[in-house]
Amino acid sequence: MNAVIYYTEISAEYENKKMEHMIGEKLLEEGLKKEYGLNLKFEPRARGEHGKPFFTLQPKIHYNISHSGKYVVCIFAGEEVGIDIQEHKKVNYEHLLRRMVPPSMMGEILEAGEPDKAFYTQWVLREAYIKWTGEGLSRDLRSIPMDSGSWLLLDLEPGYSGAVWSADPLELRWEHAEVKLP
Repeated sequence: MNAVIYYTEISAEYENKKMEHMIGEKLLEEGLKKEYGLNLKFEPRARGEHGKPFFTLQPKIHYNISHSGKYVVCIFAGEEVGIDIQEHKKVNYEHLLRRMVPPSMMGEILEAGEPDKAFYTQWVLREAYIKWTGEGLSRDLRSIPMDSGSWLLLDLEPGYSGAVWSADPLELRWEHAEVKLP
C-alpha cells in the first residue's frame, strides 16, 4: 500500500512559539489538496474514542501528524496509520523505560552501544503504534505487541528518530512543503 509523508522544518520565525499544531494543520491542508483534490475546510472531522481525528465523509483517507524539534510530519494512507517523530534529548532513560517497555527489554536498551538511539527507537515505535490503533495513552506502552501490524523506522537526520505503523506494509513517498502561516 502506498502512503505519503508531507514534512516541513519549522522556520526561524515560528521557533519556540508553540505553533507546531498549526503547522501540522497546514501540512494536512496542503497534502489533502495535492493528493486528493479536497479542501480541508470543507471536510468535516470527528474524533475516535480516545481522540484520534478522522474525516467523517472520507473513510478511505487516513492521516496522522507528529512534530518534534524542528520538524512537523503528516502522513496520508488508505488505511489507519500512525506516525511519530522525536528529537533526541537527554532524559532519564531508566525512569521512562519502566513505563515504556517490558522489564526484559530495559537492560538491553540501557546496555546498548548507543542507548539513546535504542531508547528513541522504542519510543517512536510505541507512539506510532498507539497513534495507529487510536488508543493513545490509554494503552500501557509495555503491552504493545511488536508483531502486530507492520512498522518501519524512518531514515532521518542524526538526532531524530521516527516510525510509522499500519496494518499492512507501506511504500512511502516523501513530499517537502514550505509552510507559511497567515
